[in-house]
Amino acid sequence: MAALRLSLAEIRHKEEQLDASIAQFRTQLRRLPRQTIYGRAPLDMALSAMGEVEERLRDAEENHRRLMTIKKAALDELAALESVEQVDKARKELAQLKQQSARHDSSSDTATEIRRLEQFIAEHSKRAEQAITASFEERRGQR
Repeated sequence: MAALRLSLAEIRHKEEQLDASIAQFRTQLRRLPRQTIYGRAPLDMALSAMGEVEERLRDAEENHRRLMTIKKAALDELAALESVEQVDKARKELAQLKQQSARHDSSSDTATEIRRLEQFIAEHSKRAEQAITASFEERRGQR
């Protein structure tokens, strides 16, 4: 999970860079016509520059879209791993409670907590299974 979190941090950093580039290219596209109108840039140069900026903008937007696809996959994977981790922790807690209740007379609070943990495990196991299965099926479908 640590490696996945590091990857997400790298993805967020790249996303910030792309967002800044996209904003910069859009600003350049807004300014170039005015520079031509006021005689600071020849028409041919402005047209050529606008074409280059538009090309860079398209490339940055496409990279941003691809990056968001990767980010979504990483976030989905992290959510699945966190669910598995929560289920594992709840199972350990449940085993301890059951062990304690077997040694002592169990109170209604203990019985309630056992039912809560069992329900939590059932719900989150299903979520983790769905996330993992969806991820697996996605990878198989891409082959």
